Amino acid sequence: MKILFVLFVIVFNHISFSQEIEKSTMFSNFELGLLAGINFSTLTGTSVILEGKTNLTSNLNIKLSFGYSTINKKEGYNVKTNGFISFDDVEQYATHSYTVDKILYDVFPISLGFEYVFLRDKFSPYGIIEVGYNYYTYHTEESNIITGGAGYYNSFDELPSEYKNKPPVISEDESYRVALGIGTNYKLSSVINLDIRYLYQFNKALINTNQILVGINF
Repeated sequence: MKILFVLFVIVFNHISFSQEIEKSTMFSNFELGLLAGINFSTLTGTSVILEGKTNLTSNLNIKLSFGYSTINKKEGYNVKTNGFISFDDVEQYATHSYTVDKILYDVFPISLGFEYVFLRDKFSPYGIIEVGYNYYTYHTEESNIITGGAGYYNSFDELPSEYKNKPPVISEDESYRVALGIGTNYKLSSVINLDIRYLYQFNKALINTNQILVGINF
């Protein structure tokens, strides 16, 4: 993907510099866009993005976006831990085991970016870079859940050593994102464009993803 992106930039830079550049006043144009699509890495998720952009030059736009995405990470590791049971006059430690199959993230990204339009025509290809922050929550999908499979014990010290561990902690660190991509606008009318783009997202504390989005801007 990186090689294709570099080739895309080289080819369309050549095209853009070979055409006559029209002068335009900074912030003279404003557009809104709504896009939806998929994230994919080890599993597939979804995205909805709302963005606004304005021009800095004839070919360079600055844009602000926010939205909602799901990022699903495939796991498959086994956990052995314990739980304290207390009812009536009975107090015991139970062994507890399960398999973490997936981590499902709900992500709310907000980003600032730049869009460079290589060629303005019926098809208007562009390159894009974004930096931003991911607000996120998560939950896990688990299977093979067994409580008491290795016994019940009257004290923590009596537990088998492999069941004395706490469950592994899933990262809740701050998540920053950097995205690089390419896309094109297709003119549907004088004011509405079909927008198709591909992004590769570098997500701190979350899994990196490929993203394909389709939408409109006007």
